[in-house]
Amino acid sequence: MDFRFTDDQQELIDAAKQFFDGEHTTERMRAQLDGKDVPPLWNQCAELGLLGILADEQQGGLGQDFTVMTAIAEAAGYAGFAEPLVETAGLVVPLLQDMGETEKLEQVIAGSLRIAPLSPRLFAVQDADQCDYFIATHTEGASLIGKDEVDITPLQSIDPLRKVFKVSHASEGCPLSDRNGAILSAAQICGLTRRIIDISVEYAKDREQFGQPIGAFQAIKHHLANVHTQLEFTRPTVFLAALQGGRAVHQAKIAAAETGILAAETGIQVHGGMGYTYEVNLHLFMKRIWAVSAEWGDKNDHLNILTPLVLGDDAPIGPGASFEA
Repeated sequence: MDFRFTDDQQELIDAAKQFFDGEHTTERMRAQLDGKDVPPLWNQCAELGLLGILADEQQGGLGQDFTVMTAIAEAAGYAGFAEPLVETAGLVVPLLQDMGETEKLEQVIAGSLRIAPLSPRLFAVQDADQCDYFIATHTEGASLIGKDEVDITPLQSIDPLRKVFKVSHASEGCPLSDRNGAILSAAQICGLTRRIIDISVEYAKDREQFGQPIGAFQAIKHHLANVHTQLEFTRPTVFLAALQGGRAVHQAKIAAAETGILAAETGIQVHGGMGYTYEVNLHLFMKRIWAVSAEWGDKNDHLNILTPLVLGDDAPIGPGASFEA
């Protein structure tokens, strides 16, 4: 299967990555943690067209396919991007298009209207206090709900950079949001994993023990190589899920969750006692992995769905059937 992007698609992905890395720096993240007044990047996301990646061009969007959205979610993960861009562009916009809510869709793309999805697979809603509407998903589709129709309760998140809330409203979930949510959360974990590898490699180059950098020791090299190898096996699974859906979605989220946890554990080990401390930037990305791994179904949820698809009495067996839709 061909996972390559066209030149135009790659330019868009690179531009998004440049924006994330250039604007959402660790210095900015630290300022947020210290309670400083850090202006949001939401309007810049809208100006760059990132909120309308999946929207039709006639409605002011970029008309890209879901694999491009997946790559941009990965880039957002690498930067630890703390605003709900991925949820808005990858979930809200497709749902609004399916619902025929053209006016609200255009407002969301322009950044003037905030809407968040509700789903039983999403235990908390990011920035719910700033939303004008919510989309409650059902097996048949979705419906818009006003902010005054729900109760919003702030929650304490393990991720200090995101404000999350419990939104009280019945929601059943729907195939589109469950699929997109699982894939995009897996993509973000891949980006976060890559960032932890890079942070750990740089630390291993600088930190010296016994007169040489700790990165020269085989034990450190092997740990980091293991994470890198597992990530390289995980990323194609995520993009396969973006292309064909089906059981690959569950395989992608399982693989990403395992890879992210391995990266977090390895990053802590490479940093030694410093790995747990507030002073090391590692924890900013490690905590995001823990949070995102539980969104849109955790590893156990997807294992429970995948198991009968692979091990059921009537399930096809053999290497050719492993990644069937």
